[in-house]
Amino acid sequence: MAVQILLLLLLLLLLSAGNASIGVELSQLDDLMAVPTRDLPQVQLWLRLRHRHGDAANVYAHWFLHRSQLPLIVRVYESEQNQWLDDPFGRDNLVLVMTLAELISNRGAAGPSQRAGVFLYILADQSEALTMRQQLQLEESCRQLWMRQKIYNRYILSLEGIWIFDPFQRRAEAFGRLVAYTGREPLSKHLFHDMGGYPLRVQMFKSVFTRTEQDPGSGQLVSVTGVDYLVAQMLREKLNFTLLLQQPDKNYFGERSANGSYNGAIGSIIRDGLDICLTGFFVKDYLVQQYMDFTVAVYDDSLCIYVPKAHRIPQSILPIFAVGYDIWLGFILAAFGCALIWLLLRVINLHLRIVRLRHQRLYKQALGIVVDTWVVWVRVNLSRLPTSYAERVFIGSLCLVSVIFGAIFESSLATVYIHPLYYKDINTMQELDDSGLKVIYKYSSMADDLFFSETSPLFASLNKKLSWNRDLYADVIDDVARNGGKAGVSRYNSLMLESSLFILLRRIWVVPECPKYYAISYVMPRDSPWEDAINALLLRLLNAGLIVKWIADEKSRVDIQMRARTLEANAEAELARVLTIGDLQLAFYVVLGGNLLALLGFLLEHLWRRIFPGVGQ
Repeated sequence: MAVQILLLLLLLLLLSAGNASIGVELSQLDDLMAVPTRDLPQVQLWLRLRHRHGDAANVYAHWFLHRSQLPLIVRVYESEQNQWLDDPFGRDNLVLVMTLAELISNRGAAGPSQRAGVFLYILADQSEALTMRQQLQLEESCRQLWMRQKIYNRYILSLEGIWIFDPFQRRAEAFGRLVAYTGREPLSKHLFHDMGGYPLRVQMFKSVFTRTEQDPGSGQLVSVTGVDYLVAQMLREKLNFTLLLQQPDKNYFGERSANGSYNGAIGSIIRDGLDICLTGFFVKDYLVQQYMDFTVAVYDDSLCIYVPKAHRIPQSILPIFAVGYDIWLGFILAAFGCALIWLLLRVINLHLRIVRLRHQRLYKQALGIVVDTWVVWVRVNLSRLPTSYAERVFIGSLCLVSVIFGAIFESSLATVYIHPLYYKDINTMQELDDSGLKVIYKYSSMADDLFFSETSPLFASLNKKLSWNRDLYADVIDDVARNGGKAGVSRYNSLMLESSLFILLRRIWVVPECPKYYAISYVMPRDSPWEDAINALLLRLLNAGLIVKWIADEKSRVDIQMRARTLEANAEAELARVLTIGDLQLAFYVVLGGNLLALLGFLLEHLWRRIFPGVGQ
């Protein structure tokens, strides 16, 4: 009887101790589980079908059921099922109760393919703390799941506390270690303060802000420079990962094949061939949103059309274009207007009998006034002045105005012989369409939404003029500059940085009206573990103005090179422009035209006198 009483007292003590430990654990869980569950919109609690009552009594399950403020969905599952029907691209946050052996097996519910979301595993069969052997087994299973699916956001809720798998800490030579979780930060921040030299596969290829150098013999990547590489170096330094530069894909950005597969960087991301591509992509729909994510936008750019530069105006007619059409029109109309004023003065003088001209009809006086006006207008002296002082004063004002026009013509004429003039360039999309030029592009991503046919009839017409050059190594800009007859599509910064020499030499012309504007980002596999860390660091670089500064440095470097070439060319050129007989062609044409008009006037005058011998005598 005494033994039974003693056993009963011992059992009561154990129960009271268990209840006390459970109470302590629940109070600790309020703080320990606060951070992992803080930003979760909803949680699904999965209990084993055959052990659901016992699973519900677990301290962690009890906390989710009774103390957590999260929206909760309770479900059951068969622990023996080998296939866990989850969505690889889902965003579910799951709490699963299972045994340690099931968790180590990485099968069924313990081996999901979903990268996003948070997984909390409650160990249901624990009666004591995990041994070192069990910890190593659990660590190896987490390492395998990380290597296979890059799944890291997992919390293992055990009797002694919460365990997490840190893929960047080392155990001997292998990456990945099981460590205790303190509950200070979510894993998306906690793990990425220091990646411990973890190797990250990074691809970079030739682009606007990426310049690659490859060995001519083997074709292997030798070095990378440019703004994108500076960003990569900053990311590597701050996150502390090893930059494993992958061989640039010959298809660059990538495009979709007839069988539905992708090549280039997009294809590498789909096939899990790289961890991030640090060459800028247009932020647009590539039809692979279930496989690829964009980082935050790092810079922007426009898609522009470049065309052959308009032809140079021939020297023979260059003086005609020395001034604008408005000055020519003003010069001619002002001459006839002044002749009309002079004629009105003459009529008034004749009416007041201030001027008396015998045996001369009014129409002959009008013709003489027009001729004399043009003589003064082109700065030639009159052989005889009118008798009226009012007319003489008016002629003096004409001389002053002609001096002003003459100065404008002379200065402009001297300028155009030093700085050649060109015919009007293409400045709008409408003028591009009217020109009939085909628009050549190399990358399919540049043309798939460049001209939406549904937007306007103009874009529908331009869309029909698009032509795809599938040779990614072809130099379309050089072809347009040398041969003409076509237009091309390129990023504005690419033209300014890589083809500025053609613009400086006036071989190509960039149409000011650009049809597309894009934000540009880097790309990585969807739901990458380091996505939040890289985005946060990129935002810090943008806020600090570093990326903007690096881009400005690139442009300044090109400007300095172009200025040096310009100064060198000017030094080699003659300081003074020596005019040749070819530059004076227009003068001879004017003399010839004047002689022909004089001959025509002579013939008309003699013909008039023969037909009307008595008129005008």
